[in-house]
Amino acid sequence: MVDFYENFGVSTDQYLARMDGGIYGCYEDVPGTYRSVMEPGYNGMKSNYDYEGLLSRGKSWVIGPLEILQPYSFSAFNEAAGELLLGIVLIKDLMNPGGPPMVRPILFFDASGRMVQVQANFPGSTYEEGDDSFGSLLSLPDALAKSWLWRTAGWRMPGEPFQGPLINRCLIGHPSSMWLDADNYLDTLGKGAKKKFLPKIVDLFPDTVVEPKGRYGIRRYKFRCFLDTRPAGVGGPVGDQFFVCSTRRDQVVYHIHRGDINDIRVLRDPGDAIDRYCAHVLRRLPGEFDFSRWSEPMLA
Repeated sequence: MVDFYENFGVSTDQYLARMDGGIYGCYEDVPGTYRSVMEPGYNGMKSNYDYEGLLSRGKSWVIGPLEILQPYSFSAFNEAAGELLLGIVLIKDLMNPGGPPMVRPILFFDASGRMVQVQANFPGSTYEEGDDSFGSLLSLPDALAKSWLWRTAGWRMPGEPFQGPLINRCLIGHPSSMWLDADNYLDTLGKGAKKKFLPKIVDLFPDTVVEPKGRYGIRRYKFRCFLDTRPAGVGGPVGDQFFVCSTRRDQVVYHIHRGDINDIRVLRDPGDAIDRYCAHVLRRLPGEFDFSRWSEPMLA
């Protein structure tokens, strides 16, 4: 058993202490000075994340798509998680030290004494409303894409009450910001891993290499990690990571266990496996979840 699986994530006491702008279960209760940051027009934005929509619809609406497609997770949410909440973290504006603090809204559940964050989409841009994130969601099995990501822009268990949007750990992220390309994933394994193993991934999945477009473009490696079981802040060859080829629509899920790039595997029945894993995490059951019964060697 790995020690960091015992106490990972943000505890109830930690988020209560850090959300100094308050915690709200109803959007109308949020002070107007904070609501203005979450509404269209802030900083010249034509749109904004739909914090109001998710909070007003509440827990039952957000997790509703899980009921049929992810039944173990749905039960875990109902039994171990509270209502959907909106927390406000106030951060000192280093560019304007004498001015008001920056307001950072966070939608989350308290599940078994740990913070589970859910990200809102822009209004009208959910998968349910037809936005498949430039086709990336079509590469993910429907049991996952049409449940966890049907009405949201991703899930995670953060390492601190306010954490940058690109860090996704323990739950299913959204391709718009949370999926890691192969080269970026290899960087998390440690020094030299990218140089050593990226050619192997390119050899196995050549169609996932997307050449740059335009003068300032970069090469992309779209063998992408959508779920990383390592807690936030933990790197190296530990835990389990799951990938799809987002240039394809075959919905095959690939599995890397403890950073073993030489034994990339295929996850059989990924909807069931990941459903059971997520329920394990939401309930804070002890130890690492064992994916071995679903994990099979990848055929050449």
